[in-house]
Amino acid sequence: MREQWAIRIVLITGLLVLLLAFLFSTLQNPVETKDITQNKDHISIIDLEPKYIEAGRQVYQQQNCSRCHSIAGEGNPRYPLDNVGAELSTKELRDYITGADHLHNTLPERILKLKQAYRSLPTNELDVLIVYMKSLHTN
Repeated sequence: MREQWAIRIVLITGLLVLLLAFLFSTLQNPVETKDITQNKDHISIIDLEPKYIEAGRQVYQQQNCSRCHSIAGEGNPRYPLDNVGAELSTKELRDYITGADHLHNTLPERILKLKQAYRSLPTNELDVLIVYMKSLHTN
């Protein structure tokens, strides 16, 4: 009888040690999930994945951005976006797209009001649009 209890205690102790080791390793090495919305002030080169760029290009087309802007000569040539990804930071792009209030002295009032309409854009659409803008740079 003692032998059976000893075997059970050894097995339970072994399982408990394995469970604690797994728990400890999970806590010390969390799985990183890819979410481009986690850090709104910086988009890394990893975020410039083709699927995000394509999704941003689709948002650009759906929102009819070419009405005011051009890319690679397509659209309104008055405000080209060809090198905007190298010229502006992620935060600056977000501010310009959404017509941030602090741009009152930078942008004409009419344009600022037009841009403020994009504040209602869903966050994920705005994020991929910014990724698309960051992908626009000359080599």
